[in-house]
Amino acid sequence: MASQNRISQAKIIQKIKAVGQAMLALGLQNTHSGNISARWGKDFFITKTGSMKGHLEDRDIILVGTDEPRSGLFQASSETGTHQKILSFSGAALHAHSLASVLISYRHTSLRPLDALGKLYLKEIPVIEFEYPVGSPEMERDIPLCLQNHPAMIVKTHGPFTHGPTLEEAFFRLTVLDYSAQILFWLELLGTPLEKLTELNYPSLPEYETPSGKLATQDEELINQFRRTALDVFYLELSPFHTGSLSVRNGQEMLYSPQLSTPHGFLADQEIKRIPLEPKSDDYFIQLHQAVYRYSSAKAAIFTHSPWGMIQALHQWSQGQNRVIPADAEGSYFYPAIGLSSPSTELTQIVELATRYKMVILPGLGVLAIGHTPGYVIHHVSSLKNICFLLTHLKVMQRQGLVKNMGEFLNKKGRDW
Repeated sequence: MASQNRISQAKIIQKIKAVGQAMLALGLQNTHSGNISARWGKDFFITKTGSMKGHLEDRDIILVGTDEPRSGLFQASSETGTHQKILSFSGAALHAHSLASVLISYRHTSLRPLDALGKLYLKEIPVIEFEYPVGSPEMERDIPLCLQNHPAMIVKTHGPFTHGPTLEEAFFRLTVLDYSAQILFWLELLGTPLEKLTELNYPSLPEYETPSGKLATQDEELINQFRRTALDVFYLELSPFHTGSLSVRNGQEMLYSPQLSTPHGFLADQEIKRIPLEPKSDDYFIQLHQAVYRYSSAKAAIFTHSPWGMIQALHQWSQGQNRVIPADAEGSYFYPAIGLSSPSTELTQIVELATRYKMVILPGLGVLAIGHTPGYVIHHVSSLKNICFLLTHLKVMQRQGLVKNMGEFLNKKGRDW
């Protein structure tokens, strides 16, 4: 929270606008819904009631006192009181209308993520029912109390609240919450036996850090390739905000970009590090990229936390399968099968599978794709989204009796590939 207090008023307003644009791009709100707030010294900024979060102007962002009202209070969000109390202990707060989270709230009293990101960064997310679930005094009382012990919560039938020391971390938590909710919702819709997924053991992951914006290369073409990839990963929803990683080999080093998934408003913060291939890092994702260049001839690698990839991989894993077999023409042409491997598999074996199949899915954790250029590897993970989206919906169609046997559409070569 202290670090956010040191940034300028203009900078914090710019970040609020960027979060609003990014929330709209991901469908986390409609044109006029949701709220964004950020503490600034003894005051805080909050979006004006009825403002279009994807097209915020300076006049749509109001400065309000944390302890006492200010002149802009009457224009501020209808949930200003709730934000005011949250910002007494946090640096930023977001309210969104994540559809997956709302759907989960009809069925569950809490969200227990099955995926690695949700398990680490969110743990268990309460779902709270209110008699009046929009701007009510009971919400203003109970939501801040809940968020003192949780990074996020969901108002039943309404949507999530998240918070964090910075706007970036609050938005990161929101996108991870939406991601975890999507995975759980679709797995339940597919009839997946969730108890069979409890055996999955995930590696320790690094704590969230805001990227520094430092670039360890002056190669403009390479920087542009990294930035294009970061944008595509975000807007194609291949990984939640500030997750995923991209690297290219450079001799006995690699150029490595963590927290890859980035929208336009935060692109200047993207970081590119120069990391030697030896010694092995303590960071799991850096270790994985290092292993790619130690055990294969690949020149580029990408790791994303594809939601559709995770839905399909976790479903197949629960059925005892070790691969995803495409059912569509393009997916079948490029990838007769895509290997699955436990998230606790040795790195050498993960790289071996990625070499064999062009990419490998670690159920609940993510997907590694390798190749010769950043453009080559993002092609793989973007193709995976379409492959798994179609397989998931075909399965639902079969369960509804709209397709008799989806197996007839699966690539016949894929079973033995």
